[in-house]
Amino acid sequence: MGNEVVVLDATLFVRDPIPVVNVLSPFLNGDLNRRVMIFASNLPLAQGDASSVVMVNLIDSSNQTYDIPAEDVRPVPNFPLVQIIFPLPANLPVGTCTIRVTVRDQVSNIGTFRVTI
Repeated sequence: MGNEVVVLDATLFVRDPIPVVNVLSPFLNGDLNRRVMIFASNLPLAQGDASSVVMVNLIDSSNQTYDIPAEDVRPVPNFPLVQIIFPLPANLPVGTCTIRVTVRDQVSNIGTFRVTI
């Protein structure tokens, strides 16, 4: 598909489909929500901006919409990209999710990735 987003498990660095529940949660202070990493270019961040200024809009396979603030945003060394880490919502259903990134009034292209149990 032409609009698939490269999504990685932020702990294991494996590509989608991404399980929602983090099997390593007993070792990560009991937080069950999986963190995922996406990459973006031309992200308009100002010096000193908090990661939470980046919002990830996710629409799950049942058309539920989530606006998720990024937990971590940083440049990728030697590439014109920024990595964005955010948690998947609890109880996210299996299937294809649509995703876009918003920074202030600027909105990215729409992409998709897959979620599994």
